[in-house]
Amino acid sequence: MLKVDNLQVYYGGIHALKGVSLDINKGEILTIIGSNGAGKSTLLNSISGFLKYKQGEITYKGQKLGFNPTKIVK
Repeated sequence: MLKVDNLQVYYGGIHALKGVSLDINKGEILTIIGSNGAGKSTLLNSISGFLKYKQGEITYKGQKLGFNPTKIVK
């Protein structure tokens, strides 16, 4: 249903997310845990379209998500 594949996110020269991948099927619940600065908010902001990622792909129901939060929410 929701697939994140090899997500790479940078803040300037800082490599914030390094190859994050996950696959969530319908009916599953996923929890992201980690210490401060681990990338939890960066991952959510990337999936939501608020933050542009440099490499990787995010798809929902087989359709690639872009960088438009309003469209993603609809």
